[in-house]
Amino acid sequence: MGGANMNDSIQVVRKVFASGSPALSAFDYLLAHAGAAAFTLVPRTSGAVLAVEFQWADQRRNPFAAQAHVHHINFYLRNPILTAHPHLFDAATKKYGEVKSNSLDEYRLHLRSLNEVDALLQFLREQGAWPSHRHDRRFLAATFAPLTGAHFLRAAQRLASGFVDHPFDPSNKYDLLFDGYRLAPKAVFGLAASEALGFPVRPENFSGGDDTLSFRLLREHGYRIVGKDEPGSLDPALVVADAVRSLAHDLLMLEAHGDYAGAKKMLEMAVLRPQYQKALDRLSAVPVDIRPIFVTAEQLARSPGTGKKTSSTTKK
Repeated sequence: MGGANMNDSIQVVRKVFASGSPALSAFDYLLAHAGAAAFTLVPRTSGAVLAVEFQWADQRRNPFAAQAHVHHINFYLRNPILTAHPHLFDAATKKYGEVKSNSLDEYRLHLRSLNEVDALLQFLREQGAWPSHRHDRRFLAATFAPLTGAHFLRAAQRLASGFVDHPFDPSNKYDLLFDGYRLAPKAVFGLAASEALGFPVRPENFSGGDDTLSFRLLREHGYRIVGKDEPGSLDPALVVADAVRSLAHDLLMLEAHGDYAGAKKMLEMAVLRPQYQKALDRLSAVPVDIRPIFVTAEQLARSPGTGKKTSSTTKK
């Protein structure tokens, strides 16, 4: 299945979940980890059951499947993985409890949250049933496609305002220049990605440094990344122009779809730094709208001469 067709089919599966449901975020998170672990994603969209199966890249066998429901995921340990790891069914029963057997003797459990997905992946890694090398936790480049300049800008603003409740360490070699601050590039990228994707993106999920995807995307959006000992300044016009384009796109899409929940979420994520609020407060007396006064055709007909004003405006 081609990339575009596969993505369309995955979107069909995603629509089963309730909008904004924790299970939808958990589903996206699970698929991101499956891609990182080199599973091929195989959507199943025919019939009443909508699911994505995880296929071993070197063979056409599907050891796992994630079936979509409105508020949860049915996750299946299928015959190929149970055959490869004969102890796995009993280990799952011990951890998650007895399950009603189906015709294929598969093990099924429900997943409703990001934490439950993390616990499942940890369990499978401990059983040797899921790739556990650190590279198997790095998300594919396509995972980060939703990131925009607006996401990067909000992440940089949060870090510049002193936000520290995140898993990223201070940078060792590089700084990202932003509004007079020197920020950790991985932290900016990770916070932006977490917002864009709707689930936590941690340091092990992507690489930092020159010639990496994260640095390339940050630079493409106008951010300057310099060495720790390298002085430098940033042209803010590059960052602001890209962010405004991205924000305009997001606002137009919210309006086009009538997305009240999305608009509310955007307002909750807004960051207005004190100096900007102070500047806006000084503009409180400035008129914010114009009320037009329209002249009717009858008034125009009675108006003597030519060249006189036939309409005017007054400030609200």
